Amino acid sequence: MKKLNKLLASLGVFILLLVVTSCSENEVEPLFDQSINERTDALTSEYVDVLTAPENGWIGYYSPNANFGAYTMLIDFETNGDVTVDSDYEAGAYNNTLTYRLGKTLKIELVFESTSAFSEIFSLYNNNNGGEFVFNILSATEDEVVLESKLDYGDDVTILTLNRASVEDLDLTNIYASVTNIATNFTESSFRNVLLNDETIASFDFDSESRIATISYFDENGDFQSITSPIVITAEGFYFLNEVEVNGTLLTSFVFDEDDLIYVNDADGLKIVYQDIPGPLKPYDFGLDGNGRYNYLELEKSSTKFNNFWLDEQWEFYVGTGYVYYTSTYYLRDLDSSLSYIQFYIADGATGDLAYTVWYDFTYEIKEDGKVYFTLTGDTNASAEDDALLVDLIEVILGSESGYYIADTGGLLAYSNGTFSLINADEPTYNTNYYDF
Repeated sequence: MKKLNKLLASLGVFILLLVVTSCSENEVEPLFDQSINERTDALTSEYVDVLTAPENGWIGYYSPNANFGAYTMLIDFETNGDVTVDSDYEAGAYNNTLTYRLGKTLKIELVFESTSAFSEIFSLYNNNNGGEFVFNILSATEDEVVLESKLDYGDDVTILTLNRASVEDLDLTNIYASVTNIATNFTESSFRNVLLNDETIASFDFDSESRIATISYFDENGDFQSITSPIVITAEGFYFLNEVEVNGTLLTSFVFDEDDLIYVNDADGLKIVYQDIPGPLKPYDFGLDGNGRYNYLELEKSSTKFNNFWLDEQWEFYVGTGYVYYTSTYYLRDLDSSLSYIQFYIADGATGDLAYTVWYDFTYEIKEDGKVYFTLTGDTNASAEDDALLVDLIEVILGSESGYYIADTGGLLAYSNGTFSLINADEPTYNTNYYDF
């Protein structure tokens, strides 16, 4: 009986296998009527048709990473493999016609094959800016193309959305002018503040290279706060990519007022203006960390007016057999001791070798107003010729009767050293950057 049951079970399994085999051979249809290569070629051809269709090309706003502002990109594809990429990056310096191709890895990818604004942004900070010139095509319709960075990993993956460009979009002249307007203009002042109903609520700083705006303020508990946000620059003004809130006030977008040369948001009662009195400055413990020196590695952290003053002055005179000039380095020394001095390095103009140094002793005091005040003590090794050449410079960097505001400016781009600025309260167009070492 047991043998019979086993035989019947085996027959059942065999019959079931016959049924399954019969269904597999006769009832299951192929999922695709084309091979994978044929389907890829068809999709690629469809994408080329979409990309090349708009008469005026495409417009998008490109930001390589979450900590970088957005640039206007005008992209016009041709069926012959050429593509024109125009941008407001560096005022159009890298506007160019280059080649592109569509390829296939895991997805259909779009590759910009030679120099353009994309490749230049990619190359910033030793190719460590999170930029891209290779994109995956996520979707493509007649009105919108959505691109995803092929080079990004993790949570910060760039998405570039392109829409059909209009004839008006093709002229970037007004955007170039708008970029100039928002770039920090230290000929006005070192202080740019945000006003709500004409009352200062925050300070506004802008890095023209990264297009990052920094909003600094004191919160309701009196603690210093600083918010950074990338911005998009338009022909009329700019808007924040991310929400910025200052003690309950939202900062969204601003329009440039050509008459008063300020940024306004009339609907919210907001302005961004230059003022002689600073808004909130990040505190810095001046003198407690030892030495500081003026640093030319980060020109953008000193004011344009000071840089021009330093570069335009002729710190040069004839000595013996050749010219001697004052180099672009000087030191504020030993600020944590009772004997502080400023030291100038003087090099031979013919060889560049150090000729000698000039120093002046000074004292300083930080008063209740938070500013630092310098006093020259008269102790110096300077000759009368040195004094005559250096008098204007020393007046700017040490001689303000109203003192100097102290602002923490972060750190060196490539190093861990902290940096700070001293802003001349009598002439706030003079903003001099130092770093601790």
